[in-house]
Amino acid sequence: MKNPFPVNLQTSEEVRKAGWQAETRDADGHLCRLHAPFETDEDIVWLVREALENGETVTIWPAQGGAV
Repeated sequence: MKNPFPVNLQTSEEVRKAGWQAETRDADGHLCRLHAPFETDEDIVWLVREALENGETVTIWPAQGGAV
């Protein structure tokens, strides 16, 4: 990725602290997608499918408050 925007350089810790439940990153480690807490299993499937189709890695954290 050439000249990434500052948001693409956020660390996973910053992303999680901001309240996001999932992130995807490209091969260079730049942040590509964020997802708010998931409402359905289909939301998770959609995010993972989109990320894998684009060669991105996916990180999903447990829902805050313990419920998924």
